[in-house]
Formats: sequence, C-alpha cells, structure tokens
Amino acid sequence: MTNTTKTKVMIPLVAIILSSYAVTDSARAGNGVTSPVADGVALYAAKCSTCHAKDGRGIPNWRSKGQPDFTDAKWQKSQTDAQIVASTKNGKGKYMPPFKGKLSDEEIAAVVARVRSFGKK
Repeated sequence: MTNTTKTKVMIPLVAIILSSYAVTDSARAGNGVTSPVADGVALYAAKCSTCHAKDGRGIPNWRSKGQPDFTDAKWQKSQTDAQIVASTKNGKGKYMPPFKGKLSDEEIAAVVARVRSFGKK
C-alpha cells in the first residue's frame, strides 16, 4: 500500500471512530440519565418524603422528636454533606432508619444534593 492509499483509508477510518465517540457522548447526555439533583428528587420522593415531607419541612409529629426542617437556613449551615451522608447511611436516633445497603453511595449523594436544594429557596 502506498502512503497516499494509506492516507485515503485512514482519514475516513479516524473520522468514523471520532464520530462514534461523539454519538456515544451525546447519547449519554440525552438518554434519560439526569443530574444528581434530578435523581435526588426522585429518590427523595420515593425514600424520604414519607417522613420528611415533599417540601423538606418534615412532619409535625416527627419534628417534635428531633426531625430537622431541611428548609431551615440554620440547619443547612450546621450540617456538612458528610454528616448528612452519615445520617442517611447509618440512620440517626431510633427513628431514622439506615439506608446503607439499600442506596448506593451515588444515590445517597443525589439525596444529599436534594436535601441541600431545600435550603436554596
């Protein structure tokens, strides 16, 4: 094969390979996989809202037992992400069940992002 022939074969081959990466990346972006906050919204709704309410303010009966109001700026400032992760994984007190083994680290991070979003209103 001559150099000219190799070049004529290689250019389209490289173009095909590069375009396949572009298609794969754009498919990942548009295949329904959402950001952690969006996933956190669904996870929070499914796993947390029963006790913590859809709006993050908590339920009056549980608040009297120490349940936090996620919309409270003071609470948001008083908690690190690591503390929220630990409470979610390991549970807290006798009322907050542990989610370790029920939610992945990625899912817990998404829930933390959702909890943080309540403080931004």
